[in-house]
Amino acid sequence: EAGAYATELGVKMADEEAEREGCGGAADAAAVALSVAPYLRARLQELESRLRENEEPGVQAATDYCQRFCQTLLEYAEKWKSSEDPLPLLEVYTIAIQSYSKARPYLTSECENVAFVLERLALSCVELLLCLPQELPDQCWKGFQTSVQVSHKKLMEHGSFELRLLASLTQESGVWKNQLLQSILSQEPLEQERVNEFLVTEGPILLGMRIKHLLKIKQVSQATALAKMCADNQEINSKGSFTQLYLVCLCAASPNIKLMETIANVDCKDALEMICNLESEGDEKTALILCAA
Repeated sequence: EAGAYATELGVKMADEEAEREGCGGAADAAAVALSVAPYLRARLQELESRLRENEEPGVQAATDYCQRFCQTLLEYAEKWKSSEDPLPLLEVYTIAIQSYSKARPYLTSECENVAFVLERLALSCVELLLCLPQELPDQCWKGFQTSVQVSHKKLMEHGSFELRLLASLTQESGVWKNQLLQSILSQEPLEQERVNEFLVTEGPILLGMRIKHLLKIKQVSQATALAKMCADNQEINSKGSFTQLYLVCLCAASPNIKLMETIANVDCKDALEMICNLESEGDEKTALILCAA
């Protein structure tokens, strides 16, 4: 089933990466990635050619393509781990995005996997970029920027906007280089209007991913600063669980008076829902701290 492969792609390329503790890279792995790249391009080009020539009904052809695309991508992505070889994986994702954008004119939107596979691929790429141990070299980053922007433009021409988040991220000179973001993380005094504009531009999905990544690498004070800004912004907080995230940050910093004061201002029903959410996510320690608070 194409849906099953798409789900497996999402699990392996996004969810598992979200659980990893850090990222690194090696020159030999990068060299292997470069040697493998032509073969991956050729495999994906073959899938595109078969899609063009396919005489099956639109939905069936799109389903078959998505299934084979996911199979091929998993075959190559599984060669590396994001915690050890992020750059080869980034090359794989880049090639996949380029290929998908070329195939998109021949894929019908009536097939739900068309949007789902692209969305999971984009989120995986964002997740990987966030956990890079250092920013990409300028030349590498500019090449990646161009590739994403070109692919995003092609996809939008056919009604696909799933790369919007990734395209927005690549408008900066680096994943963490936005000056306003750096000021927020450093807890510098800022004009609230500027902060609000930044939060809206980033959007709840990317902001949530940033906060969770900062918590994962033990940058608790930075995660707390960003989470508080999000929780205090009514528009952003209404689209994501940022009050809950903020409380998680306070718990990570250790239970204190600030946590007690914050939880006291949360509606009992909302607090109970947060505790249930944390338990369902496996974060029993934080759930217990909130119960005690």
